[in-house]
Amino acid sequence: MITNKRYIVGLLILLMSILIGACSSAPVDTTAIDAANATAATAEAKLAEAEAAAAKAEANAAASAEEIAAAKAEAEAAKVEAEAAMAAAETAKAEAAAAVPAAEVEMTDVGTPRNETLIFQTFDRQTADPGNMNPMLAYARWRGFRELGWGWLWETDTGTGESYGELAAGPAEPLNDEHTKFRVKLKEGIYWSDGVEFTADDVIYTLETNFACKDIATRVTGVVTYVKEGGWEKIDDYTVEIETQKPSYDFQQNLGVRTWGSNFVPLPKHVFEKENACEFRNTYPVTLGPYVIKEFDENGFWHLWELREDWQRSAWADLDKDGFMPKYVLYKDYGPEETRSLSFVQNAYDVDTFMSPDTIKAVQNLNDSVTTFSPTMPYHNMDDACVYGMLINMQQPPYDLKNVRWALALAMDLESIAINAVSGEAIVSPWPMADTQILRPIYYDPLQPWLEEFTLDDGYQPFNPNFGAELAAKLKEGGAEDIPEDTTDFGVGWWKYDVEEAAKLLEAEGFTKNADGNWLLPSGEEWVVNLIIPSDWNKVMQRIGFAVADSWRTAGIQTNVRQVDSAENSTVQTINAQHEVQFMWTNCIFTPSWMGAWQELQPGHIKAGDSQERNDANRQQWDNETVYKLVEDSKSLEQDSEEFYENGRLIMKEFVTDMSWINMMNIPTTIPTNEHYWTGFPKADNYYAVPYSWWSSAKEMVAAIQPTGN
Repeated sequence: MITNKRYIVGLLILLMSILIGACSSAPVDTTAIDAANATAATAEAKLAEAEAAAAKAEANAAASAEEIAAAKAEAEAAKVEAEAAMAAAETAKAEAAAAVPAAEVEMTDVGTPRNETLIFQTFDRQTADPGNMNPMLAYARWRGFRELGWGWLWETDTGTGESYGELAAGPAEPLNDEHTKFRVKLKEGIYWSDGVEFTADDVIYTLETNFACKDIATRVTGVVTYVKEGGWEKIDDYTVEIETQKPSYDFQQNLGVRTWGSNFVPLPKHVFEKENACEFRNTYPVTLGPYVIKEFDENGFWHLWELREDWQRSAWADLDKDGFMPKYVLYKDYGPEETRSLSFVQNAYDVDTFMSPDTIKAVQNLNDSVTTFSPTMPYHNMDDACVYGMLINMQQPPYDLKNVRWALALAMDLESIAINAVSGEAIVSPWPMADTQILRPIYYDPLQPWLEEFTLDDGYQPFNPNFGAELAAKLKEGGAEDIPEDTTDFGVGWWKYDVEEAAKLLEAEGFTKNADGNWLLPSGEEWVVNLIIPSDWNKVMQRIGFAVADSWRTAGIQTNVRQVDSAENSTVQTINAQHEVQFMWTNCIFTPSWMGAWQELQPGHIKAGDSQERNDANRQQWDNETVYKLVEDSKSLEQDSEEFYENGRLIMKEFVTDMSWINMMNIPTTIPTNEHYWTGFPKADNYYAVPYSWWSSAKEMVAAIQPTGN
């Protein structure tokens, strides 16, 4: 009922806004066309008179030869004059007609033709340092740099999860049995946007510079902790050899794209060597991709990219199959959801980012060009590598107690949360990885029997395998349509909502309740969970976070919600003293190799619960010797081997047993598309890539879309 009210109110607001906008639009000035039409009509009349005069003179037998000749001459002159007048009128008419479409061509507010500009709503709303495009620093990475401007040694096909060469001519070649040395061959004929060819010199320079800047630059850790210092060699202009610090069975994923971007970002040697590379801002970067920065907002709200004239020589030009690419791509913030939904209805932009389900429905009722990924629930693509859940600082009391963490999970009414926050459009998951078409067969299916038999220390079985069916029934009761026949489309199950069992777990740790029914710590103080959630830069997360807080309060767990902007959201999770519990996305695993996400689970990253020191890894601060050993042992395994997969499954069991992270759901990537100007976006029946504008694979979208002609 709450969701329906929000939907109706949103629909009314949008409708009123559109009517006001329509009433205030200026009429088209047709004066020039009207004048041209009048001139043409006069010319046609003159021609008719001339032809009539000529016919009359010729038919008058009584007229002398001189009179007939004079009449004919006069008629011919009139005819010539009339034809000239008509031609002039047609020219004027054509010019006037041409002027009207030119005046009516919709322009973006950054001065580009709308029908030549693909527009994405930004992921981060506003970026703090829009002019910084140095990939070794905290650059504006959500604004097209990795999606449009760059190229990677290897990219990931997000439709299949397979790695392929982008700048590399093929797979990396291991040069020893230990997998610590590799040969990389580069493609020939790829050029930087200033006309200089990309070669092995750029790769070698990038490695050297990453190490030279490691004490200053903030985004080189993935390279300098992985590659052996000095362990590189140029063999020829298109071949390099690289050594790693330890056995590496995921070399392509570590120095290429594992999910949405790459640790290794090639630098243009001929540009950076002339600057102080460690601090160079690289504001208008020379690029390897088909696009270059044309202009950006110094306040951080938009970045405009323009297609290179020589884009066919760029890093991923081969993704294009028909010779067409949008001339411009704009990443722009259209404001909070309440205001940008109006812009979406009016076709101001093409792809949204995390619009609430009820707002999407309101928009669709006003504009039939707006579509979702699938025609059936949960409607949206939810194959994002990351998952939503509660990131808990396990070094800070009382969250260092397993029973407390389990109590929080069992006091969470996820069915109601999903319905109230995202209209039931969710794929829930108890596991610390996304439930996707790539991962479910390898990890989820083999572990389902274990989940159903799993018990807590007191013998209680917390898993509910019927969660999806129960959610579907509840939605159907509420009048929802398009319910999938297979209710595991809502997930394989989740934890029971059981406040009585949660109470038993808390009481076992010395918690008590006061007269108001609120839980007290063993010390007698009221227990208040300090929950950090995003502010309205991510409306979906904001709504889920508030719904979780309501659920906990219902169970007597007082919860203080603090909303943070995008920048603070990233920093608080890295400093123990600044966070207890945070609604966050993490455990980002897209391909069957989990190493990229869980290799950070190392003992060296554990800090005191109130530490002000920055944490670069193991953000849940989970100290588990079994997991440490499984991660370390897996580093020397082929990452497509059954042994590697089994180690991953064992780590997943440890996550659940310790409840070291309360996994809730796949990220509900509610990304509607507006197909008024462009078509060919990824859909369930045309799933060539994930539809995320903030992943490097957005290039697949850009290469595939076509103009509609509007």
